[in-house]
Amino acid sequence: MNNIRKNILLIAGTGRNVGKTLFACQLINNLKCKSNLICIKISPHFHKISDKLELIKETADYVITKEYSKKGNKDSNRLFRAGSKEVYYVQGKDDTLPDILSYFEKVIPPENPIICESGGLRDLIVPGLFLMIDKKNNNQIKSRAIKYKQLADKKIEFNGEKFDFDSNKIAFTENGWLIKN
Repeated sequence: MNNIRKNILLIAGTGRNVGKTLFACQLINNLKCKSNLICIKISPHFHKISDKLELIKETADYVITKEYSKKGNKDSNRLFRAGSKEVYYVQGKDDTLPDILSYFEKVIPPENPIICESGGLRDLIVPGLFLMIDKKNNNQIKSRAIKYKQLADKKIEFNGEKFDFDSNKIAFTENGWLIKN
């Protein structure tokens, strides 16, 4: 696979509610590139889209929206509140990810840092950094997460209160995302 995207930090998890968005928010708080940081949360689960989100693109298979509110408890609110310049919330199944990726490649310059929460996107790209989040003593790991764990640049465990890896060790440079020594 030569679809390398050094500007994308991809976060996946072994399931729901394992700390993916919390880790992303901590990372955003620590970053120096917030002025042009963009967050994209891709969910394969479809629910009613809040009327507080701006509808950017809708097809029969996926929906792309943009968050404008820092108030609220949705993951997109939390990412925006943490300091991301822009936050997009996307609903789409894995087979629509090529179209979703194509859309964002047209509207986001390749030098812009992106934090994207999606497991399935790892099947299409090699990100600058791929983080896999797991909850301590989790015995309900999604089957495809086992494959993603093997591809992860860093596996991070969350015990319900804190992570076993400090987000301060991650940086975005002109060469892309990296873990500092």
